Amino acid sequence: MGARMRNARRTPLVALVSAILSPLLLTPASASVSHVMSCETSSVHRVFAGSGTIQAAIDCAMDGDLILIGPGVYRERLNLRGKTLCLRGSEGANKTLIDGSPLSPEGPRGSTITMRSGEGAQTRLEGLSIAGGDGTGTKRGRTQGGGLYLKGTSPVIEDCLILNNSAWQGGAVYLEDGSPHFINCWFYLNDSRGGGSTIDCVRSSPMITACGFHEDGIQWKDAALVNIGPGCGIVGACCV
Repeated sequence: MGARMRNARRTPLVALVSAILSPLLLTPASASVSHVMSCETSSVHRVFAGSGTIQAAIDCAMDGDLILIGPGVYRERLNLRGKTLCLRGSEGANKTLIDGSPLSPEGPRGSTITMRSGEGAQTRLEGLSIAGGDGTGTKRGRTQGGGLYLKGTSPVIEDCLILNNSAWQGGAVYLEDGSPHFINCWFYLNDSRGGGSTIDCVRSSPMITACGFHEDGIQWKDAALVNIGPGCGIVGACCV
């Protein structure tokens, strides 16, 4: 544990998606919007690439609701706004990509998914690829948490691919004052430009169960030791 990420080159997102995700991802990224079921009458909100946004479903949903995301590429950044929700890719991470990269070279940048409003263990991300984020800016002009910015939160992230994100601290995940649980996730080609690791933990105690790290790593400051769940047996975090 504590290994630092060494990769200095980021594979372009389009090439990475083509290599890793299913050829069934045919919806153009620029058209990734969603259709949402009526939030007054249903606890399940269905999002389809091509008509609306996932964020609109989050804003519409109530605590305890399920947001079921169809296969496709979704060009947006998400903020769960403290809600107790489950965001689930209906056909898994190989077919469901949330791409937080700017829509233009001059466009605003940020973390692909933000949770900073007390989300707990009943808030879940399942079966999603999370890519393209550049991190949340700080007062010092640096960025934190390319893929996931988690502050004061303890969600469960399961069966997700967290890849090709970049930030000054925590290229994949910046975690402060929280205890999230990562289960069966894969971290790949995330770039921490400040020289740190792909998961940067501050005063936090995440649990990491049966996850893989390809050329990525974890470091923590002012935090309890990272809690490695039993899913990987004696080999710990399954670092590759």
